[in-house]
Amino acid sequence: MRHSLWSLPLRLLSFTGWFFGQFVVTSARVSALIMTPGRQPQPGIVRMSIDELSEGELTLLIALITITPDTLVIAVDRGERAMFVHGMFVAGNGDGFRAALRDTHDRLLRGVRARPEVLRARREPA
Repeated sequence: MRHSLWSLPLRLLSFTGWFFGQFVVTSARVSALIMTPGRQPQPGIVRMSIDELSEGELTLLIALITITPDTLVIAVDRGERAMFVHGMFVAGNGDGFRAALRDTHDRLLRGVRARPEVLRARREPA
């Protein structure tokens, strides 16, 4: 699907609304964890490829992941073009967590790139 430069403001607004919704959902999950006695997080760390990101896009993605209540970027390896992300609710499902991060990544690029269809094929390590 080709995107017009004219659709950029609408795509950016759409991404902002989606991200705000995700922020509310994750805030509720963390609040429920805190308020429920005996409930424990099931944290984990995943590696995520960042090859196709510009420096500005990478900075924005790191900021968005880090301000989300249940995630934190703990390291960025610019040489290997990868980042390592900690999540509170990974529960042994690193692939699912990585897919959720990739969804945020893809939505961000559709929201901020003038031509978001210029995404390279990518593979994540197991």
